[in-house]
Amino acid sequence: MKFTTAALLIFSICLGLSCTAQVPETKADSLKIVYFGSSVPWGYGATKEHGYTYVFNNILNKRSADGTGKNWKTANISKGGDNTIKLIARWGKELMPQKGKYVVYALSLGNEGIHEAGKPRLDQFKTNMTKLIDMARDSGYVPIITNCYTRNDFNKKDYAFVKDLNLWINALDVPSVNVLGAVDNGFGKWAAGYWSDPAHPNNSGHAEMAYTIVPSLFDALANGKPQPKWVAGSHFSLKGKKNLINFKADNIVHSFTTTITIKADGKGRIMLLTDSAGHIGSIAVKDNGTVEYTSPLYQQTSGSTKITDGKWHTITLTHFYARNQTLLYCDSTLQGTVAEKISIKELALGDKTAKIHAKNWLFYRSGMNLSEIAALTNNTLLKSSLELYAPLNGQNNTALINLAQSTNVLTWVK
Repeated sequence: MKFTTAALLIFSICLGLSCTAQVPETKADSLKIVYFGSSVPWGYGATKEHGYTYVFNNILNKRSADGTGKNWKTANISKGGDNTIKLIARWGKELMPQKGKYVVYALSLGNEGIHEAGKPRLDQFKTNMTKLIDMARDSGYVPIITNCYTRNDFNKKDYAFVKDLNLWINALDVPSVNVLGAVDNGFGKWAAGYWSDPAHPNNSGHAEMAYTIVPSLFDALANGKPQPKWVAGSHFSLKGKKNLINFKADNIVHSFTTTITIKADGKGRIMLLTDSAGHIGSIAVKDNGTVEYTSPLYQQTSGSTKITDGKWHTITLTHFYARNQTLLYCDSTLQGTVAEKISIKELALGDKTAKIHAKNWLFYRSGMNLSEIAALTNNTLLKSSLELYAPLNGQNNTALINLAQSTNVLTWVK
């Protein structure tokens, strides 16, 4: 004799048996992002708690409205005081019912207890975050991680732990966001004027953190674009090119880092930088073989390291908008600084008179500290807030490839 499911359920109830009706699972929304973290991603410190996730949601909505991005939906289940232990405990009850496709883990070492307990809490974060990543993937979610950030009670040792953890996050096979580089004063505390209380940013601090998220990251993920991998052995000659290779960043850019590895036989321009007001600056090799940065605001700083030696050198320009500072590096050596606030809109690579070969051009939406600069110099591909990675492998259209998880493209311009 055959029974329907309903009949069997009634029969079980009549027998006083415990049973659970089989309800088909709701399919996950492929365009839904869930923020899962602590008080800062919730918005604490901002007016009406409209923090950096709220600001980024507005960026996504604008991209959807103008046809450049997908129609994303978001949910925020972050809670003040949460750490990796609490997220694991809340997982099944609060994240899974969201039925999203992407989960943004947004936590700090402050809530983990790094200031009070030191390295064991750093190890705890790494162990539990690894578990959270596995839980996400096993459940059909795509995980994204925000790097750890500042607090005004952090000391030198705490700051070292934060930088160590962020390098670890950069190395994961997971998209990540460098929020530290937007609000760091250089000593692990909030930049002056960008905090609401010792543990939280104000409106301005939240806005800076929002700008570190690559606007097209989720579009790239939805399109199946993989994590970038370092390409060795490629290069591109800037000499004799009539056209420049142009990169245009999405939305507003405040803090940023751009780096390129070059071999110079003589003087020449490496890169042009255009700000949001249309002012143009540059990075160039001077007559004496050193590197010079000319700001779009017309300030200059020159280095002392001679690079016209037939060897490859990594040139990095990093800008911290909140702390009003731009730093020029050759390899891991600081060449000079400029006090300024700039908002970069476009970069252009090349110069028809330059005696320069180039490879591995990168652009990040965040400033970088010395430990990160050193990693780049050692050919470590950092991925947090990476909007452009062009290996520059080839002489024609192959030089235009962007491996970063963004939808930004490189173009030829005169």
